[in-house]
Amino acid sequence: MSIKTMAYDKSRLLKLVLLSLPLLAALLYSWHAQAQGYPRRPVTIVVPFPPGAATDSFARAAGQRMGQLLGQQFIIDNRAGASGRIGTDHVARAAPDGYTLLWGSSGPLVISPVWGEGKPPYDTLRDFAPVSVFAKIPFILVVHPSVPATSLKQLLAVLKSRPGKLTYASSGIGGTSHLAGELFKSMAKVDLLHVPYKGTSIFATELIAGQVDLAFAGPTTTLPHLESGRMRGIAITSKVRSPLVPNIPTLHEAGVPNYEFTQWYALLTPARVPGDIITTLHSALLKSMDDAEVKKRVTIEGGSFAPGTPEQFAVFLREDLDKNAKMIKSAGLKRD
Repeated sequence: MSIKTMAYDKSRLLKLVLLSLPLLAALLYSWHAQAQGYPRRPVTIVVPFPPGAATDSFARAAGQRMGQLLGQQFIIDNRAGASGRIGTDHVARAAPDGYTLLWGSSGPLVISPVWGEGKPPYDTLRDFAPVSVFAKIPFILVVHPSVPATSLKQLLAVLKSRPGKLTYASSGIGGTSHLAGELFKSMAKVDLLHVPYKGTSIFATELIAGQVDLAFAGPTTTLPHLESGRMRGIAITSKVRSPLVPNIPTLHEAGVPNYEFTQWYALLTPARVPGDIITTLHSALLKSMDDAEVKKRVTIEGGSFAPGTPEQFAVFLREDLDKNAKMIKSAGLKRD
């Protein structure tokens, strides 16, 4: 290439850059203007699960209050399928304008991405901008009444005296109740036989019938059976005791130091949403937690609020992905 040709190409490139600057400036101004007046039209919150579950319940309660606070309707769009991947991927591909949001949860965001082959098409850290964790729901470690243990100390003694003999149920391989059990096995240094079922209601029925010995299950599943005596509560998986079951200790305080495993629910946007919009959404979400109806909904599900900054949520996502990857590798979990 001649010096003259090179000079011509550089001159042409410079002209293109200069010509594109007004367009770029207009685009940036447009994004800023949209952020300043946000929201100007209804906002869609994608829930990647069917109506009725805690994910949907929390999104509806918080979304309604956020709409009241911001003066626009927040519409719930249930896009279920593939264990939450379909709806989650839909948001990852949405325009970064703040009008399509994700009501995310631990399964599709920090379990699926690190679990075996067939990983989801989205990248949790690359494709989403975190707003805040909304709430967390712990599991309760429950046993069938025939298991000779009324405390975690007694249960650990039974498990260590009978390695690989007792069974624990879950709602399916790789689900949150399964991972809660695997983390327990690893941290308590006990051996249990995993029995997966297709759903929480099925394994709860089997536990009541004595077909399995123990399980990690949510408060709404376990509380009626704890009260009737058909299950026995041993410990809870959160950092602090739950007001719903104040007499049940945490695993951490009862004998498995630093154990914590909760299902969490949070608000995210597609990546590259303007910071002003993130700030607006964050403020409205945290204010929604003061609403009596929102508080009632979280309490009914056995959850507790877990607000934080977008920066704290970003760190939390990285740490949870890393923790789950190590746990899955250690347990040798494989997809069906």
